[in-house]
Amino acid sequence: MKTTLSVIAVAVLVGAGSSVAHPAQQAARRPETAAPQSSFNPIATVKDVMDYFVIPSSAELFGAVGSVQGPNGSEDKAPRNDEEWDAVRRNAFLLAEGANLLMVPGRHIAGPTDKSSNPGSELEPAQIEALVAKNRTGWTKAARGLIDATLLAIKAIDARSPEALSDAGGEIDAACESCHLTFWYPPARQ
Repeated sequence: MKTTLSVIAVAVLVGAGSSVAHPAQQAARRPETAAPQSSFNPIATVKDVMDYFVIPSSAELFGAVGSVQGPNGSEDKAPRNDEEWDAVRRNAFLLAEGANLLMVPGRHIAGPTDKSSNPGSELEPAQIEALVAKNRTGWTKAARGLIDATLLAIKAIDARSPEALSDAGGEIDAACESCHLTFWYPPARQ
C-alpha cells in the first residue's frame, strides 16, 4: 500500500511538472492578441500642462540669465551659487518632463468649455485638437524638439555656463515658436 501511494504521488508530481512549461514555451502557445491599449490615463489637458509645467518653468529658465537695468546701469544676471543653479536645473527638468507629458496619447488640448483667450490671434482648442489629430507625428516631433532644446539647457546648467544657458534659451524659444506656428496660430498669421 505504501509503495502504491508513493508511485501515485510521484506520478502526480511528474504529471504536474510536465504541464508546467518554460515561459518561452508558454508564450509560444498563447494566441496572438491585438496590441494592448495605452495604459496612460491623462487627467490634465495640454492647456493645463502648458499652464502648470511648460510656461512657469520656461519663464524661470529665460529669467535665470541676461542683462537687467539696475540703479547702476545694465547688470548681468546669472545664478551665483549651487542653490540658485539647482533651482534653474529643477525648472529645466520640469520643462523637459512637461514636454514628455504633451506626447501622452489621449490628452485633450483643453477642457470642453475652454475658449481661446485671443480669438483671431490663436486657434480655438477644438481646431488645435483637430490639427494635432491630423498630424500626430508633427506634434510629437515638436515636443521632442522642446526636450532636445531643454537638454542643451541642462548641459549648460551642469557646466555652470550662463552663456550656454542663454543660447539654450534661444533654442527653447525657437522650439516653442515652431510648435505654435504649426498648431496654435491661424494659417493667415503664419
